[in-house]
Amino acid sequence: MSSILLSPAIAAKGFVDSAVTINGTATSAGSGYGGAITSAVANLVSASTSITVIQTALIPIGATTPPAKIGVNITGAILAQIVTVNATIVATTAQSIASLGLPSPTFPTSAALVNTQLKAISDSIQKGLIQPQQ
Repeated sequence: MSSILLSPAIAAKGFVDSAVTINGTATSAGSGYGGAITSAVANLVSASTSITVIQTALIPIGATTPPAKIGVNITGAILAQIVTVNATIVATTAQSIASLGLPSPTFPTSAALVNTQLKAISDSIQKGLIQPQQ
């Protein structure tokens, strides 16, 4: 039987995985990155909410890994990763219009970093929150 915390973990991963796809589309938009990435940012808010639900359940029992299968140390790390990628999205949005309204030469690298960070978050959720509950 799976934990009641599995559903919000799966939801969070879904939101993040969707943000990966959106970032790809937004990257292709070039100077339109800022508008195109907004739904990914909304997905990250939803992912944060799902992770916070898990963290809220774990805090009163003081669950940390190990010995617990999942813990506040994992949820805290994932929430920190989401803060980091949000900052990278802001920087990437600025770079998308930095050169007279067109993308700067560093825009592709910054957009690729967003992609890498989103995939790392998805992997952290899978390995740290989903797999231990299955």
